[in-house]
Amino acid sequence: MKQLIIISDMEGASGIFEENRSWIWNGGDDWRAHGRECITSDALAVVNAAIDFGIDDILLYDGHFAGNAEFNIILERLPLVVRVFDVPDRRFDWRRIRGQAEQNPSGLITFGQHARYGEADAYFPHTIQSPPIKNFYFNGKHIAEIGSAVLNFHNVPYLANIGCAASMREALELSDKIITIPVKDMSKKWEPSPQETYPIIYEGVTKALRNAENTPDITTGEPPYHFLMELCDGYIFDTSANISWKGTVDKTKAQWEAPSVEIGLELFNYVRALLREA
Repeated sequence: MKQLIIISDMEGASGIFEENRSWIWNGGDDWRAHGRECITSDALAVVNAAIDFGIDDILLYDGHFAGNAEFNIILERLPLVVRVFDVPDRRFDWRRIRGQAEQNPSGLITFGQHARYGEADAYFPHTIQSPPIKNFYFNGKHIAEIGSAVLNFHNVPYLANIGCAASMREALELSDKIITIPVKDMSKKWEPSPQETYPIIYEGVTKALRNAENTPDITTGEPPYHFLMELCDGYIFDTSANISWKGTVDKTKAQWEAPSVEIGLELFNYVRALLREA
């Protein structure tokens, strides 16, 4: 295999549940003492499985609490074959992220993932930032952080999703060929420790890598690409602002078109800047 892309979040990490939600607060004492240990354990399970499979080039994007400079994963514990994307303060700069990877990476794995806003039986569900964002659509497909990451790497095989069981719904809508690796399940009250899930993740990633040649690329169709953002109650868009992209904005809904997926996802941040409390 060639290069492997791995993209992490934290709400779906092993060992982090409602009763210890302070473990996901980037910069906090509990995050530093406990939360980082949990997501680093998951990262090592993914990375070690990949290395043992024979992969020697891994690019990591640590996406939780994007905009804060400090990484959630303890990078010093990762093997040297793992490199991180060069993005200021780990921001969601999707064009810059995509531009640093190979043109045709062998595959993409997401881990530490949570479900979309409104999903049942989910740990910390939200759609990028909920509230204020209720829903986000790409060409009519309901996506959140998993979808944004995966679609940014369209034409790359999506191999596996690791995280909260409820997050698998979005992942499977993007590709029903992926390997799903839950590490906790609210509906079943299954809340194992990182030590228990490490072998589960390792075995699942190994299976996904073995199946990589049979996993289709993510496809997006032909441009222009259509994006739609809807707001939660209590929030509105500033409709007086002049916009320089092709789109429309009303009080609770913004729509726009883009010639590429990466540009469309980048415009997301410009649209979000128009948000106001009602």
